[in-house]
Amino acid sequence: MGADIRMNWALQIEPPSSLEERAEYVFEKSGNRIFPLETPIDLLNMQRDAVAKIRITEFTNKPGITTGRYEVIKIYQDTEKQVLTQYWRENQ
Repeated sequence: MGADIRMNWALQIEPPSSLEERAEYVFEKSGNRIFPLETPIDLLNMQRDAVAKIRITEFTNKPGITTGRYEVIKIYQDTEKQVLTQYWRENQ
C-alpha cells in the first residue's frame, strides 16, 4: 500500500477575482498535497499565470482532498508578472 502525496512549490487554483495584499483566503485542491508553511510561494491561476506571492498558513489533507488557507504577500504586476508567468508555463 502507498499514498499518492504531491509536494507543491506553487498553489495553482482559480483565485478570487479581487485579491488584497495581507488578506487571507481559503483554498481547496483535489488530491493530497504538501505545501511549505510560512514560506513564500507563487499563486498561479489555472492557465499558469503568476498572480501573487503568497504564504500558506495552514493545510489539511483528508481522503482525496487538500484544504487550507493562504495570505497574499504581494500581487504581481507588469514585467514581474510576465516573467514569472513565462517561467511557470515553460516549466509545467
